[in-house]
Order: sequence, then structure tokens, then C-alpha cells
Amino acid sequence: DGIVKLDLGIGAAGGVVCDRNGEWIFGYDRHLGQCSVFDFELWGILDGLMLLQKQGYKKGVIQSDNLQVVKAIQDNLLEDSNLVLIKRIQQVLQHESHWLLRHVPKEKNQVANCITKMSFDKREDL
Repeated sequence: DGIVKLDLGIGAAGGVVCDRNGEWIFGYDRHLGQCSVFDFELWGILDGLMLLQKQGYKKGVIQSDNLQVVKAIQDNLLEDSNLVLIKRIQQVLQHESHWLLRHVPKEKNQVANCITKMSFDKREDL
């Protein structure tokens, strides 16, 4: 997931990994500085995929509440500024054939939203 502080023009990306029962495994976040909401969402997905690979997970469902991002990855709708991120996500998903990317409503993504916001708020306090 991604969050942007419009007044500051900066944002963060992050997410949550849960087991099949919805139980928390770990959360992650990254401060990105200035980029588009679309890019923040892509970074959140890519970081999650890379962490899952590193942890040795062989299958899973990656959920995003940003339909535009999900469609761009699934339908190969490449925008110049996001080309590298989208291509890298597609490569990981192709390599890990038992992983699925799908869109979920914002209400189903509240934990990821909270993690990203907490990370951002913590960063502002430093």
C-alpha cells in the first residue's frame, strides 16, 4: 500500500503478510520521498514480493486496493515512469507461478493502510 502527505509532497509504501487464516506474519514499510501514488503502490507490491521470495514462500495471494495498479501489472499497461517497477513485478510473478495478484476493496486492506501510515508518522517524528 502507499500513502502520500500532500502538504509535504512525500510518501511511503508498505504492507502486511498474513497466513491463510489471516494471522499476522510480518509487516514492512519504506520511505520513498517524492513520487506518484501509483509508484508508491508499485513499491509496496514489489517490496512485499521480494520479502516473500527471500523468506522462501512458494505461493500466495498479493492484494492491492488500487485497481489501476493491479490492471497495469496484469494487463501489461506500461507507463513510462513505472516501466521498470511494473516489469520487475511481472518477472517475479512469472517466476513464482503459484502467486496471484488481485484487487480488493479498501475496507479489506485496512491493516496495510495502518502499517504504512504508522511508518510515515514515525518518520515525521524523527
